[in-house]
Amino acid sequence: MNLFDRFARVVKSYANALISTFEDPEKILEQAVTEMNDDLVKMRQATAQVLASQKRLENKYKTAEQASEDW
Repeated sequence: MNLFDRFARVVKSYANALISTFEDPEKILEQAVTEMNDDLVKMRQATAQVLASQKRLENKYKTAEQASEDW
């Protein structure tokens, strides 16, 4: 079992070294910024939906309040 563990560790280290040679830090940062901008758009959309829901609920509340005063 120890032999297999050691072999697996060696294979993983070579795979990690190979992947590291292909990584470009600038491209990784650009991708991170792109993902953050996408998340920002989604957050703005969610915020707009929440504000619209809040406005609808306030209008419903005012309508219900007016109806209760009429009764």
